[in-house]
Amino acid sequence: MATLDALKVFVEVVRAKSFTAAARRLGISKSLASKRVAALEEELGVSLLNRSTRSLHITEAGQIYYEHGLRIRDELAAAEAQVQSVTARPRGQLKVSAQVSFGFMYLAIPTTAFMRRYPDIAVEILLEDQRFEPIDDSVDLAIRMGPLPASSLVSRPLCKVVYGLYAAPEYLARAERPQHPRDIAEHDSVFYGNYDLGAHWRFSLNGQPLDVEPNSRLVINNLLGVVEAAKAGFGLAYLPTFSARAAVANGELVPLLQPYWNEHGSMLVLFRSRKYLPDKTRAYLDFITEWFRENLVL
Repeated sequence: MATLDALKVFVEVVRAKSFTAAARRLGISKSLASKRVAALEEELGVSLLNRSTRSLHITEAGQIYYEHGLRIRDELAAAEAQVQSVTARPRGQLKVSAQVSFGFMYLAIPTTAFMRRYPDIAVEILLEDQRFEPIDDSVDLAIRMGPLPASSLVSRPLCKVVYGLYAAPEYLARAERPQHPRDIAEHDSVFYGNYDLGAHWRFSLNGQPLDVEPNSRLVINNLLGVVEAAKAGFGLAYLPTFSARAAVANGELVPLLQPYWNEHGSMLVLFRSRKYLPDKTRAYLDFITEWFRENLVL
């Protein structure tokens, strides 16, 4: 068991390229992670990693051990999942990662409904604004805004994501309402710092993408912050419709240039490619997909 634990630590260190990051993902101290890898090297009689103060490189022997270790870890996970599937109903701890704004606005209701159906499953939701990989090994499912770049992760679409332009009535009272996406450059704008098209906002014109560069005097790396700044009347904001929905309903934001709005992929549920998904994970995946299909159009 000690060797197996050390193997798991070694695999995670190689994946994370860092003892610190690997220890954080595994929920152990950096010193314990280092001791386990050192003990593994001593047991094998070879150096698996070349360490320096600034870098970490895998040796030839380490690469061989990593490839075999990765397969062993995944086979063990598959075996555990298969054993779990024998039980009468799903149980255990489920960890779900989601982008802050989407998780804050839309995950509590379906998740609590899921937990009422499956009383033997406990759920932990982590709200974070990282894009895609690396996804912590302790996370069972991650919900991210697509499109998904080249990745080893498997994805299932949850709902479509449409981006639109919004402004507060206060701002529109003192600024001329834009009539075309090209007018945006003449306005103050609040920019979402994690948007994946760089400095541009993408609209659609005659079925073709139209990119415009806003005058982004204010940049915020969290959608909830962008929404609040827009509601305060600072300027225009380019937002996924799910993040602006409540503010529009309350009259705090006004949709603009709707004929030019652009579909921007899907909200995706991400998970690792495994031969067997644990019952608890599959149950949540199926439940939340069905819930969004029946209850929410973004």
